[in-house]
Amino acid sequence: YQYGIIVDPVRINSLKEFGTPEEVAARVVTAEVNRDGVFDVTLVKDPIIEETSGSYILNYLSKGKRGDKHFVCKIAVAKNKLYVLTAQVKEEKYLSME
Repeated sequence: YQYGIIVDPVRINSLKEFGTPEEVAARVVTAEVNRDGVFDVTLVKDPIIEETSGSYILNYLSKGKRGDKHFVCKIAVAKNKLYVLTAQVKEEKYLSME
């Protein structure tokens, strides 16, 4: 498995200004499917909003020439910064890692 954190400045004050969990998930899926070597991306579960933090949690499967990978992302905006925490694991190992 692998983890990654991205922090980027943004001009919005909350994730809701960027879109609903479903709209953000659609943007992430579109960006992922347009990556080189990726054939298909599907949401595994409906995106959810974490009420206490206002963050969104996305769970999706990416199929590509490097194999099938399961991603879980937590996305948040605070103090005009976008935070994205991503965990990635090969699909065949996902159930034991969940």
